[in-house]
Amino acid sequence: MNRNLYNIHILGIGFMLVFSAFITASFIESIVFKDLNRNGIGAKTGFYSLAIIYTCLGIANWFSPAVVKRLGCKISLFLSALPYTGFIFSMYEPYLWSVYTLSALLGAGGGVIWTANGEVIAKNSPGDTKAKNTGIFWSWFNSSMLMGNIFLFFYLGDAETIGDKQRHVIYLVLGVLCTLGTFSFLLLRPNDLSLTENDEAGIVPVQAESIIQPIKDAIKFGTTWQMRFLYCAIMFTGFSLNFWSSVFITVIGNVFPKRSYLALGGICTGVGEISAGFIWGRLSNKIGRHGVVMCSTVINCVLYYLAFISFPFDAATTTAKVAQDNPIIASSLPLTLAMGVLLGLGDGGFNVSIYAALGTVFEANPAPAFAVFKFVQSMVGAGAFLYCGHLLLPYQLGILALSCLAGCVCFTLLERTPAQVLVVVEETHID
Repeated sequence: MNRNLYNIHILGIGFMLVFSAFITASFIESIVFKDLNRNGIGAKTGFYSLAIIYTCLGIANWFSPAVVKRLGCKISLFLSALPYTGFIFSMYEPYLWSVYTLSALLGAGGGVIWTANGEVIAKNSPGDTKAKNTGIFWSWFNSSMLMGNIFLFFYLGDAETIGDKQRHVIYLVLGVLCTLGTFSFLLLRPNDLSLTENDEAGIVPVQAESIIQPIKDAIKFGTTWQMRFLYCAIMFTGFSLNFWSSVFITVIGNVFPKRSYLALGGICTGVGEISAGFIWGRLSNKIGRHGVVMCSTVINCVLYYLAFISFPFDAATTTAKVAQDNPIIASSLPLTLAMGVLLGLGDGGFNVSIYAALGTVFEANPAPAFAVFKFVQSMVGAGAFLYCGHLLLPYQLGILALSCLAGCVCFTLLERTPAQVLVVVEETHID
């Protein structure tokens, strides 16, 4: 195996281990805190923790390129993964101050880890190998949505609460996985396309201009008419991020008694997200990116309708053992798991199409446009985490449906624009 391919596999394995732990932990965080209910921690603490994570991630997104340039990719990956490990181990016996502090540190690390990830893929993909190497990485990464949840399903069994014993075992196992992933980044090897010796030593000089330039570039690209058309679709992905990564699993925990069903919901959502990459990637060549978004919109609206009629209205907000309201139709586990697959497919369709559109429209200099995308998505998601523990489920579904429809309309209008008008060809920086 050549050194470039070796680095791609090590990167993918590291991300799989780190995010198997983090995604599983974030899925069940609100239910774990609800079952704990001490040390100042309650049912809504998990939502506030995730709001802090995504707020800090959105802010760190602007400064992470300078950090990666200063430290090099290997050290940046290692250091930015440490807060993930600390956050997960802290759940062994969580306190309010530790949860919120480590959430902020994790969010800051999240901005750096994804920037360094892109750098490693780019620098280890010579010639026309970028598509293949990106596919290898995402194959490893996507499995993270299944690995931790499969463990959770078999471990929790028929348990109806996650007590101290179960929580200790869960977060020790997840913490070990995250630790292995963190240290695996140190196995990355420098090569001609990757890190220089100075990068590895962490002595690359960084001028003030290199820190503020990404912000200046993002302001420039963020005010283009093309990006303004994309904002509605990007904002929807933020609301959707909130729903699939926490609210949906919390609803399952408040409707069905067995805690192992939380893992089943996470597995089905992961199957949907993984399938989205294959299905929409192939269909986009036949029906276009706007066709993929339209199909995703239909899937999402069907999902929201099913959730509206089959879940109690207080399923996301109740502090009782189970939701107290009566749904329009009886809640069904098979229907709920099917909704998990639809949720992953619908969310994935929007994300795949937006990524492709940004790469096409801003082909000459895509990095600032992607920075704007991650910032808007993270901040909208953070805002949604602040209200989702207080707003009844029908109102949350209404916000999702309206933003989805608005995003579909704006994205379609953008895609119908002639290519010679659509593509931003200017690559220069603003002074």
